Amino acid sequence: MPQSPLKNADERRLRLVLDVGHGLEREWARAASSVPPSVGQRRDALAELVVAIAALADAEDENLRRLAFHTRNLSIEMSAKHLAAILVPFERLNGKALRDDEILVDEGDRTDIAVNVGPMRVIADNLRSAFNVGAIMRTADCFGVEHVCLAGYTPTPENEKTARTSLGTEKSVSWSSDANVHDVITRAKADGYSVIALETGRDAVSLDDFIWPAKCALLLGNERFGLDQDVLEKADHVLKIPMHGQKNSLNVGIACGIVLASWRSKYDQGREANNNSPTLTYKAIGTYHSHAVHPYEAPRQAVIDESGHQSKIKLSSDAQPTLSLKGLEGFDRVWLVYDFHHNENWKPLVVPPRGPHVKRGVFATRSPYRPNSIGLSCVELVKINGDEITVTGSDLLDGTPILDIKPYVAYADSFPNAKVGWLADLDQQRYKVSLTTAVDEKLRWLEGKGDKAFRGFIIAQLEFDPTDGKRKRVQPLANAESNDFTLAYRTWRIDFRVSVTALEITVLDLRSGYSETELIEDDQNYADPYADKATHRGFLDAFPQDFRRD
Repeated sequence: MPQSPLKNADERRLRLVLDVGHGLEREWARAASSVPPSVGQRRDALAELVVAIAALADAEDENLRRLAFHTRNLSIEMSAKHLAAILVPFERLNGKALRDDEILVDEGDRTDIAVNVGPMRVIADNLRSAFNVGAIMRTADCFGVEHVCLAGYTPTPENEKTARTSLGTEKSVSWSSDANVHDVITRAKADGYSVIALETGRDAVSLDDFIWPAKCALLLGNERFGLDQDVLEKADHVLKIPMHGQKNSLNVGIACGIVLASWRSKYDQGREANNNSPTLTYKAIGTYHSHAVHPYEAPRQAVIDESGHQSKIKLSSDAQPTLSLKGLEGFDRVWLVYDFHHNENWKPLVVPPRGPHVKRGVFATRSPYRPNSIGLSCVELVKINGDEITVTGSDLLDGTPILDIKPYVAYADSFPNAKVGWLADLDQQRYKVSLTTAVDEKLRWLEGKGDKAFRGFIIAQLEFDPTDGKRKRVQPLANAESNDFTLAYRTWRIDFRVSVTALEITVLDLRSGYSETELIEDDQNYADPYADKATHRGFLDAFPQDFRRD
């Protein structure tokens, strides 16, 4: 703050005017509170201010003496705004800028209400300005943000400048700091939050058109450089604020406020709509039981499951299977309506697992990330035994809640000449996957040990975009030809060769992903987190492995 050019006596006179004047401002601000000051208190404070201003007539500084005339502008009937205007020339003469905490508001802070927090987190990555961080904390409090995470070298409220700007909201807003923003994003996604990066760019969705997911994590980047590309790629959505002037960006604190205001408005509207609309509830009629526990173990669609694995649907007694299943045994196929029980959020734009890495509208795909987590699959009916239905050719995971079962009727459900939109060109990009005799023998050995998902996983991962490292755990095979790659499947590795011109994949080898040292049975330095090292040791006894590639 610039120092006043006044001499000591004049500086004391000016300081007295400002101290009394700001005190009177606070008296005026409290006038609308539940316990306003009495007229007598305000009159006394006003009289003190009149005396302080009148004393300026004896000041040595000419500019200060001129301000003494303001005594005639003071009255008990004046408004708080009028008082603030009178004090402005005194503040300017003192060389003082107005601080945020001195802004006069009609309504005081509320300390006796429950904070209306919504499902929004803010992740600030590598922000440089402590003042911006303080502004974001204050904004987060105003709009009921659930949590603020300050990642990288972003200043925290322990910083004096941050604390000064946040105005104490570090006490009302839940916050944390973390050196690694990638870890923060991973935790947010694990908690069911959609990560929304605020960044300018051609592919960003305009704030005006954005549909807010149920649980959001707003990702903010450095004031100058924005978000790093590897961080941006982890976002589920990229959002931008529409600009109508010459500039194409805003201060990060201001941008954060605009976005949070939009989110809060839509969130409150959604809550009101839900409160005024009938509640829709569904009760599972049964549970699906399968070998496929993890998403990568299930085929992309039920009809492309060529594993031959049989799965079972166990109906609940409430579904009255003795009666409700009558006549179903005569159908070859049935529709299963179910709940995507692993999904807690949805995305308006998704990247399908097949085809080019292009985002498409969720309603143009079979993605599980839907506004209502309801799935539909057509499966082959094998048999019915009491309350148990055996099916094959399925893409469901173990434990999936079944909501309904309907028979497949060809004349009503089949439209072979229907257009398939962007899927039309995909079959031209499908690779033919073949296994060497040695790989087939190894797969049969593993299938005999109960791992029946391995073969289907290989086909599903390699028949489309086999070398796409963004969507698959694939990398070039070390010390091999340029068209040889390795695909990871849990603790196993699949080596394969790609012929792009012929659209052919040859699976060359199936091997353990553990090193020779990690598989020493009595070595206590290496844990067995997947409880599968015994299987790997048996595999290596049956198929000795050269570990030199690792």
